[in-house]
Amino acid sequence: MKALASLILIVSAFASLSACSGREPASLDAANAAIASQNYEEARSSLFEVLESQPENLDALQMLARAEIALGDADAADRAISRFAAAGGKVGVLNRLKAGAVLLRGNPKGAIALIVNDFDTDAWRLRGEAYLAMGERSAAAQAFEKGMSAGDDLPLAVAYARFALENNDLALVEKILLRIQIFAKDSYNEFVLAGDLASAQGETGQAIAAYRRTIAAYPSRIDPMLALAETYGSQGKSGDAMALVDKAAKVKPSDPRIENLRIRLLAQQGDWDKIRLSLQGREGGLGPASPLGLAYGEALLRLGQAEQARVLFSRAALLDPANPYCRAMLGEALLATGDASGAWETLEPLSASQLAPAALLVVAEKAARASGDPKAQALRARLDPQRIRVAMDLVEKGQAALDRQNWSEAHSIYSRLLAGGEDAEVLGRLAWASAGLGRSREAIAYADRALAQDADNPAYMHSAALVRLELGVDLATARRLLEAAADADPRNADIARDLQKAKAAAG
Repeated sequence: MKALASLILIVSAFASLSACSGREPASLDAANAAIASQNYEEARSSLFEVLESQPENLDALQMLARAEIALGDADAADRAISRFAAAGGKVGVLNRLKAGAVLLRGNPKGAIALIVNDFDTDAWRLRGEAYLAMGERSAAAQAFEKGMSAGDDLPLAVAYARFALENNDLALVEKILLRIQIFAKDSYNEFVLAGDLASAQGETGQAIAAYRRTIAAYPSRIDPMLALAETYGSQGKSGDAMALVDKAAKVKPSDPRIENLRIRLLAQQGDWDKIRLSLQGREGGLGPASPLGLAYGEALLRLGQAEQARVLFSRAALLDPANPYCRAMLGEALLATGDASGAWETLEPLSASQLAPAALLVVAEKAARASGDPKAQALRARLDPQRIRVAMDLVEKGQAALDRQNWSEAHSIYSRLLAGGEDAEVLGRLAWASAGLGRSREAIAYADRALAQDADNPAYMHSAALVRLELGVDLATARRLLEAAADADPRNADIARDLQKAKAAAG
């Protein structure tokens, strides 16, 4: 699962450091250990301790800058970089640090300009990341490959492995992992990459074993705990998943991912009363369209407080109009509060898709029947037990194929589903499957057909643009579509991020 890959394969942003003469201070040892397990907050604390007594320690300043970059704090990174420069840090290292901070600020071309004549392994990593930010995947692959040829470097190897995973090049991931097992054996990244590779290969048992091993070796890292919890949750083992969430909470109670996952697991169990009790009194601080806000709204709906749920989902739908979950919950809340026509108006477009879940079809059929719409008859036919079982099995297999990036199987399944008629959701998935198979013209055609079904929908604009951006073709249209999507959904961080990529790629 790509979300899992991004969770546990966070690229380590520090380069190999030259050893200090003599024995290093204990807190610098601690910082090295923390960085090796990607615990950048702990590393930062140790480095501050070193710098209190040794304010010009170049290794500590360099590590601090890299830790701040890894934590996403460009301003703090700039301060550490300025101190490194003032203390007489080497120009090559200084420029690499600056490039990392510039890249963090969303200026990949500026980052490349800073390392134009630098052929250090870390410079190659930065080039690869910068090219990825510009959507130039071929150039990124070349940069990573040249870096790997230049020497052994763990951050570079992890960045390249992440790139290979995103491209479903599992043979390349395995090759990189074998190399890491030689020069960085038993490292945090070796363990998580082994788990990630197993997950991508569909070897869930091996993935679980790898995550367990990582947790045992690196008990201060919550990422593998959450990854294993996600895996257990997907298997329906919510009790095991919740135990890991509790364990992660003891290590890092302030991490918002912990509460988000806990609430999702409670929702999976249908424990709505616990969700309400957990979030009650905080309603004013919850964004209506946030994961916690949506979970609270559904808890209210399931517990019979339909009017409150309707208010919350009405706000959420205004903030995130392209979110099908928001609209589905709003439709159900409207029906529960007696507004059958409003419910049917909201649910009809969602129920038209071949991918609509059975639960949504049940509510849509009730709303259509209560509104006197003859389409209720067709919905009732779709809910025939044997028919819905076959349909949902096909939908689940299609999604599983996409998750495994088995593009050929996904293409076959969604082609069968499309036989039921033009369906924007099915067309969008066919576009991604075609792109994965390298059929760029076909991918764009499917994405554009999806957009034609709902021309004002920012989600379909985004998809049509992303297909072009990922394939590196028709970048002007990709940028135009993303600009329109950003205008239609200005709060969407994913659209904003991809618009920056499109601008960088178009020049």
